[in-house]
Amino acid sequence: MSEINWKPVKSSSTPLYLQIVNFIRNKIMSGEWTIGTKLPSQRQLATSFEVNRSTVITALQELIAEGLLEAKAGSRTIVANNTWNVLAASSPNWPEYVQAGIHQPNKSLIQQINKAEAEPAILRLGTGELGSELIPADAMQQILTSLQHEPLSLGYEEPKGNMQLRETLSGYLRNKGIYASPSSILIVSGGLQALQLIAWGLLRKGSVILHEAPSYLNSLSMFESVGIRGVGIPLDRHGLQMESLVRLKRQHDAALLYTIPSFHNPTGAVMSEERRKQLTEIAHRETLPLIEDDVYGDLWFEDAPPPPLKAD
Repeated sequence: MSEINWKPVKSSSTPLYLQIVNFIRNKIMSGEWTIGTKLPSQRQLATSFEVNRSTVITALQELIAEGLLEAKAGSRTIVANNTWNVLAASSPNWPEYVQAGIHQPNKSLIQQINKAEAEPAILRLGTGELGSELIPADAMQQILTSLQHEPLSLGYEEPKGNMQLRETLSGYLRNKGIYASPSSILIVSGGLQALQLIAWGLLRKGSVILHEAPSYLNSLSMFESVGIRGVGIPLDRHGLQMESLVRLKRQHDAALLYTIPSFHNPTGAVMSEERRKQLTEIAHRETLPLIEDDVYGDLWFEDAPPPPLKAD
């Protein structure tokens, strides 16, 4: 339940308890407080509303009599549906729906991390975002200004994404030793969407994938949410430990390997060129498809990483 920022108007001719009744009733009728929602304690409500506790008790008793609330012994008052069938039909118990759904909620640790990432004072290293002072805003503004007379279209893009963007990406990849025609490139909203498309389109529910241990939390959570289990492969400072790869692939009949070879998240490890060659040879021999997440491949300061696994 979100914080209550409302307070009854003490100068109003409507009694305080009745204003509270109307406030809570509207919260329930609008579906904001769904069935099963626990209300704060009487003391907390009295503090929020800045009224006597007896006023809160009177209001709650009124709502209990209407059948909107239910007071359970040993616990706080909850939103009920024992006499409001129509209301119950329009306001399901969403927490129960979430728990029973196909896609399970994120683990509490991941929820805490996601919440912390929204804090403006925290630097988000995990997403690889540039600090605002490093973004070439003036240069970007000049580029956008030079394109302002280009034809404007508000229609849908091609299914694979904007052709000009795909051609640009094709040239960018060529500089990294990857030869991909524009027709073989698909524009997505981010790496997680790409992984989700792979999971839905190429993998069966219950499949096993291999990944570095540890690996990027959000990627692993995405695979778990569609019923795919991950098995971790140990890391050292040169990347994946190859002696474990073949054994785990055969043991679990793994469908593919998800790897972040350059500036691995969260360890920062860079897979050596020799080990990259070993990995591609093993993958070819074992018929093991590879997903190479090269999100940080260009974020280097002194020494560039080896070429991507995909590079010729």
